[in-house]
Amino acid sequence: MTDLMNTSSATGTDRSSGAAASTEVEAEQAEREVRRVLVFQLGTTTRSELDEAAASLRDQVSALLSDPSAEDGRTHEGSADRGFLLEVTHLIDNPPDPHALSHEVYSHVRALARVLRKLVAMNEAAASARPPLPIRPIPGRTAAR
Repeated sequence: MTDLMNTSSATGTDRSSGAAASTEVEAEQAEREVRRVLVFQLGTTTRSELDEAAASLRDQVSALLSDPSAEDGRTHEGSADRGFLLEVTHLIDNPPDPHALSHEVYSHVRALARVLRKLVAMNEAAASARPPLPIRPIPGRTAAR
C-alpha cells in the first residue's frame, strides 16, 4: 500500500496565493448567496426558505467576522465601521424568534444579506490595499532651488 504524500515543498507565496484564491471563491459564493436572497419576495417565498437563508447567511457572516486575515483590514477603520460591526454583532446575536412573523424573518434575512455584501467588500478592499509607492528623486535635479 502506498502512502500518498505531497512531496513538493510549499513556499509562503504558494500558501498565500492559495489562501487568496480560496478567499476569492468564498467571496464569490457569498455574493451569489446575497443575490439569491435579495431576489426573495415576501408573498412568494416560504418560511422554510427564509429560515434556511437566514441560517446560511448567519454562518457566512460569522465566518467572515472570525477570519483572522480579514481582521487586519477592519481594526484601523473609523467609528462608522465600529458602528457597522456593532450592527453585525446585533444581527448575529439576535435572530428572529421561531414564532416570529414571516415579514420579520424576511427583514432579518435582507439585513443579513446587506451586511454580508458590505463585509465582503470591506475584506476585498483590505486585501487589495497596496502600500504607497516610494518617492524617488529625479536624477539631475537637486533638492535646493
